[in-house]
Amino acid sequence: MEINEAFADEQMAIESENFEEYINIQKIADRMEMHANELRALSNGNQEQIIPKQSLIVLAAKIYSARRRADEIFAMEGFSVSPAWDIMLDLYQAKVSGNQISVTSACIGGACAPTTGLRWLQVLEDMHLITRIPNSGDRQRTVIEITKGGLIKVEVAIVSHL
Repeated sequence: MEINEAFADEQMAIESENFEEYINIQKIADRMEMHANELRALSNGNQEQIIPKQSLIVLAAKIYSARRRADEIFAMEGFSVSPAWDIMLDLYQAKVSGNQISVTSACIGGACAPTTGLRWLQVLEDMHLITRIPNSGDRQRTVIEITKGGLIKVEVAIVSHL
């Protein structure tokens, strides 16, 4: 049994290295394609960017794949198309920018009805992705903050969009 586990660990390490190499190559290819499109637009004297259908197909596949990856990261099918994902992105931006988000603002960030937003905030809190912090200056206002674990998961999910 130990031999099988060691083989599985080695196989995962190899796959992880290959995946990182694939991601780096894909990023370079994406940048090259972007520059090629810009050059095409400039050489035609046309400032509009013309995107080939194949590029749109590739982009659609990336978006689809990134959504599934976010669902996996947060261990919830449909997470990436729920208000929870929008709330997490909003809280991530706030944290990185040094801003605070109130419960009301978090619900607005989720682009949903306040009652729906409140339910999703409870789900995210139960998942230990966010925390509620009482505002010391205003006892009626509660601040929502992304946890360290939530921050890491959002960053991993964002990278899958590249």
